Amino acid sequence: MHSYEAARTTRVAGAIAGVSIPLVWLMDSVLVSVGLDVPTGSNVPYVAVLLSAVYAVIYYAFDYRIWRFGLLRKCHLVKIPYLGGTWNGYVQYSYDNWETKYEISIVIKQRWSAIAIWLDTNTSRSRSVSATLRTDLPFPELSYRYLNQPKPNAPTTMEAHEGTTVLELRGDALAGEYYTGRGRMQRGLIRLKRA
Repeated sequence: MHSYEAARTTRVAGAIAGVSIPLVWLMDSVLVSVGLDVPTGSNVPYVAVLLSAVYAVIYYAFDYRIWRFGLLRKCHLVKIPYLGGTWNGYVQYSYDNWETKYEISIVIKQRWSAIAIWLDTNTSRSRSVSATLRTDLPFPELSYRYLNQPKPNAPTTMEAHEGTTVLELRGDALAGEYYTGRGRMQRGLIRLKRA
């Protein structure tokens, strides 16, 4: 997985710190009140280590799961839509003058801070190498650059290539287009529904 631009927000980091600090204070108070022999709250190294550990645990939980909760979206703390899972649909190529709909499947693995996209067709496989998820548009837009590798059964005219895909999220559908770089110089339309 690779990081993607949408994950860059200080609001979330501030919120995690805002939760971590009182939680550390509470943990310190409880440990002292039950008589455990721990440094008191005035011991800066102890508090710094405890705060770092608590922040890391909360960040990890947020990065993998918590950010998906609807309540965080209602509070405008998180705008990133969750796209993880399998998406099935079709692609139409300029290669054959848009005549045929070829079945495709896209798998998206997503955390708050990272995303990876794999596309599988009958003749090739692609994987993302970078991505951006824009939420400042009327509909969220996922754009990513990919590397494509032909399968053994691919036509001899197909070769490994790079390309870019731009997909718009509307409800449970992703739709958009792609274009390929040097070596292919093709473009196509993509329509997907979450499986």
